[in-house]
Amino acid sequence: MRLAADTITHVAILTTSNTKISVVVIISSYADGSAARGVFADETVTVGLTDGRKTRLRNVLIGCSDSYQGSNFDNVDGLLGLANTKHSFAAYAVEKFGRKFSYCLVDHLSNINATSYITFGGGASRNRVKLSGNARRTTLELQALTPFYAVKIRGISVDGKTLEIPMKVWDVTQGGGTILDSGTSLTYLTNPAYQTVMEALTMSVSKYPRVKLDAVPMDYCFNSTGFDATWVPKLILHFEDGARFEPHWNSYVIPVGGGVRCLGFLPARFPGVCVIGNIMQQKYFWEYDLTAKELSFAPSACS
Repeated sequence: MRLAADTITHVAILTTSNTKISVVVIISSYADGSAARGVFADETVTVGLTDGRKTRLRNVLIGCSDSYQGSNFDNVDGLLGLANTKHSFAAYAVEKFGRKFSYCLVDHLSNINATSYITFGGGASRNRVKLSGNARRTTLELQALTPFYAVKIRGISVDGKTLEIPMKVWDVTQGGGTILDSGTSLTYLTNPAYQTVMEALTMSVSKYPRVKLDAVPMDYCFNSTGFDATWVPKLILHFEDGARFEPHWNSYVIPVGGGVRCLGFLPARFPGVCVIGNIMQQKYFWEYDLTAKELSFAPSACS
C-alpha cells in the first residue's frame, strides 16, 4: 500500500535515518501460517506532511526480516504495523498526530493508477474523502482480543434472512469473537458460521459450473461466464449496537481471473475468532478512533 495524506496532521511518505541500534531477534507469525524472522532496531522515522514540511518520530521500532515463509509476504515491499500494541507503527503515529487513523482500500483488481491510502491524525480525512453513503459507527473493543481491533457482531443476514448461527461464535467469553484485520486478505469464519454462510451463498451461484483451482484457497469457485450479479444476495453483518456493514457483492463473490469467481470465505476452527479481511473491507472508508473507542465506516471510491 502506498501511503498518502490529506491534511497537515497526516503522515505521508516514510523514510528512515539515524539508526539507534537496539537489536532483538524476532519471529512474527500469522493465522494463515505465514511467518518472518529478522531483527528489530530503534529508528528515527522522517514523515512528510501535506504542507511540504517534515517531522520526525523518534525511537520507532522497525523490523528487518532475513527470511520468511507463507503467502502473507509474497510480492510486498514491507508491512506497516497497525496493531493495538505499543510496539506498532500506529501507536507512535497516533500519539504524534492524534489518536485516530483511517484507511480506504480500492478493489484489489483495480487499475494500477488506483491508490489505497492510510492516514494518521484527526478527522479532516473524513471531511475530504468522498463517501457514497452514510457513515455508520460501532464500538471498538480494544481490550477484548488484544492486540487486535475487535467488534461485537450479533449475526449475519443473507438476502434479508438472518442466518441461524450460534451466538457463541460472536461471544468472546465463550471462545468466539470478531476482529477487523487489514493485514489478512480473505475473511475467516469459524466453522459454525462458515458452513451456514456458504450454504446460503452457494444457492445463488449453483447454476454456474463449479471449478477447482489448486492455487486458490477458497472452497467454492465457479465459471462465471454469463454471470448475472443481480443473482447475488445481499450479505449484511449486524453489529450488537444496531450498526450494519453491507460489503460490496464483489468483495464476497470475488473474481480471481480467467472467468472464475470464488466465494471469498475461509473456514476457521472454533473456539476461535472470525476475521473480517481486507478484501471484504475494500471500497469502504474506515476510521479508528482510539480515544472514543469507536469505529466509523462508509462506502467510498477512496478518492
